[in-house]
Amino acid sequence: MERKTVVLVAFYNVKALGVRYLETALRQAGWNVAAVYFKRFNSRAPSPATAEELALLTELVAREKPVFVGLSVMSSMYLETVEQVVKTLKRAGETVVCGGAYASLEPKRLLTLGADYVLRLDGEKPIVALAETLKSGGDPRGLDSLCYLEGGGVKENPIAPLEEDLDVYGRPTVNSPNAWLIDQGRCEPGDPQLDTLSYEVIASRGCPFTCTYCACQNLRRLCPPGSKPIRFRSVDSVMAELEEAKRQCKRLVFVHFYDEIFPNTPGWVEEFAAAYKKRIGLPFSIWTHPKMVNEQMLKTLKDAGLVEVIMGIQSGSPHIRKDIFHRYETNGDVAQATRVIAGSGVFWASYDFMLLHPFETAATMRETYELVKGIPGRYELQMHGLNFLPCTDIVPMAVEGGYVSAEEMEATLYAPMAEQFSTYWHEQGDADSRRWYELTYLWQFPRLRRRCLEWEGAPGEHTGDIDALYEKAQRLEKRRYLRKKAGVVLRRLGLGR
Repeated sequence: MERKTVVLVAFYNVKALGVRYLETALRQAGWNVAAVYFKRFNSRAPSPATAEELALLTELVAREKPVFVGLSVMSSMYLETVEQVVKTLKRAGETVVCGGAYASLEPKRLLTLGADYVLRLDGEKPIVALAETLKSGGDPRGLDSLCYLEGGGVKENPIAPLEEDLDVYGRPTVNSPNAWLIDQGRCEPGDPQLDTLSYEVIASRGCPFTCTYCACQNLRRLCPPGSKPIRFRSVDSVMAELEEAKRQCKRLVFVHFYDEIFPNTPGWVEEFAAAYKKRIGLPFSIWTHPKMVNEQMLKTLKDAGLVEVIMGIQSGSPHIRKDIFHRYETNGDVAQATRVIAGSGVFWASYDFMLLHPFETAATMRETYELVKGIPGRYELQMHGLNFLPCTDIVPMAVEGGYVSAEEMEATLYAPMAEQFSTYWHEQGDADSRRWYELTYLWQFPRLRRRCLEWEGAPGEHTGDIDALYEKAQRLEKRRYLRKKAGVVLRRLGLGR
């Protein structure tokens, strides 16, 4: 009997939870899966696919003889490579199906590039239905959640009801039995996640907030009426996944919870903390929000192994936060949240800032500097730019507000990958704004604060000094990062406090 096989491809992410959930769903339905991790993540200097890597992918797919090839397109930032892969696979005569966050929001673009179908939102059940239909020679065009080209336009079928109980979908595959890594001109067998030091897990889906630069609320708008905006897994499901990760990933020392907001439903945290401490026992980190920080919750999680809290602040300017980003916490809320985090005794805090974008001015940058000066405790700042992402609410705001032209925005949204990541990391803006950016960066190092206070009255008169110290601080950051990781490892060994 002909094998029932699907090839799934993840881009620039060897952990790729979306692909791992879909692999579980297909295998539970009796399908063979070849999981291809196409190029490792590199946020500083990403490179598009080479002709050699595309040839390796084509050869691998030909060997597997799949019913279709599924591409996980989570972000527009690597569309350059996605386009190469779609065109290469279509030339080889393969059926191509796209899914993931970006695919759900912009099915037309991927279909126009050559994809045969797009699946939107939760893909576990639709991908099995599509595989079974195509395998039997049936017509898939009536399937829920499916998009395809028809009559010169895009046909978007209704999205299937979403499971409220995420446990129904099963757990992501930790060690794929037929996995391949294609990177640096080589195709290597084996699941590349297995040598990781840190494991990524999500205990929920969805986000309650409405940040304009994020796709979460736009995805929520696609959900069928009556869908819950946030859905949670059971504690036992999360524990079972992490126990499997500990068995399979022999070097594992740390766990990252990548939930938009760590689950905080009544009783969940307490049950989680007790189970995690008993069954897992690894240091872990969580993301939180200024409106969600709770002292008792943090202390409960700290006792279970929480060592890092990551919180998005994004700007110290109330105008930028509220009117541009649609984040409605006040500076007082932010200050209180940082005090609670510092007072909880958690080993490390990381605060995320999105700065030096078209909405920014020297005045708003100074507001960020003044807010950061009030942050207590031991922390690091994750400072970066703003990437405009397709289908997010901030895109029309920027164009209609005259910050960028429609032509400039189109070029920005679909710029080559290297250019997009360069925009994300490199400081932009006028000279005055950059000085405040550098002073903000410097403030996170206590030994440099005296100089900041000396220069903050007239930073333009100290440009050379600020630039030189900023370069030195970037070297300090690398050493601090190593000390931070050492502290985490010591806690893994039970030697840290």
